[in-house]
Amino acid sequence: MPRDRSKFPPAAIEANLTPMIDVTFLLIVFFALVSRMSDSERADMDLASVPPGASAQADEDSRVILNVIPASDGAIGGYRMQGSVFDATPDGVARLAESLAELYRRNPNLAVNLRADRSSMYRWIEPAMRATTTAAMLAGGDALPRLNLVVVEDAPSTAGSTATSTTGGAR
Repeated sequence: MPRDRSKFPPAAIEANLTPMIDVTFLLIVFFALVSRMSDSERADMDLASVPPGASAQADEDSRVILNVIPASDGAIGGYRMQGSVFDATPDGVARLAESLAELYRRNPNLAVNLRADRSSMYRWIEPAMRATTTAAMLAGGDALPRLNLVVVEDAPSTAGSTATSTTGGAR
């Protein structure tokens, strides 16, 4: 006996959008968390500016950001790295060097991005630079100090973009 096909309506094909919406919300949450982590490494400061072409973008793969926290009249409030604050005293700089040495032991190719306000005096920036080279020596092995000075490129078309100028350290 033949079937009567007129009793069954044609099947409608519908897409289930629930998994796609779930993935979209997961991506939004991921990017929101990642952007907050990178913002937490920055301190508010007025970076030095350089003419166009005098700086180059630093690699982001193996780096640590070292902030020279500005205070009034060119003095500083200390040094901040990875959420830890180190005093601007000889003991604080020694603790900073030890902390950097531990990072160099884990990754001998570590680059230190040094950020300082343009009003900070060099006498407060130099101990952070010296702590970087001291830390590489304390780490031993193949650690070579790589120090990037973070500046803002001074050009009308790229105003506000951050670039870094690399100063290499010698062994």
